[in-house]
Amino acid sequence: MTDLPADVEAAFRATVAWYRDLDEGSEPRRYFEYVDHEGLVDAGARWLFEAVIVDHETAAVKQIVLDSSGEVHRYWWRHLEDDAGGLTDQALDGAEPGLKPVTRSAFYALWKSGVDE
Repeated sequence: MTDLPADVEAAFRATVAWYRDLDEGSEPRRYFEYVDHEGLVDAGARWLFEAVIVDHETAAVKQIVLDSSGEVHRYWWRHLEDDAGGLTDQALDGAEPGLKPVTRSAFYALWKSGVDE
């Protein structure tokens, strides 16, 4: 990998393996979108998630961030993070104001839009 300490590298590899197992698993998928209408992080930005249920919590396995400038970032086990952000490690809360279900086709239309990983 890099010059990371062995314990840090091992933890990173375990995280990647956990997300990969979830992503490649057969669990039913759920799709969500959150739009930052109030400017809490980035006014007008959109976050889309593909998620599965893990231990009674909704865990994102793929995430798309469309920031207010129009730049798109995709995160999943092959690309957990970059300088702009990363795949959320927090459970999604269906009661969160602004988080709403979307269709699989809506999610994948943007995921497959030709944006680099």
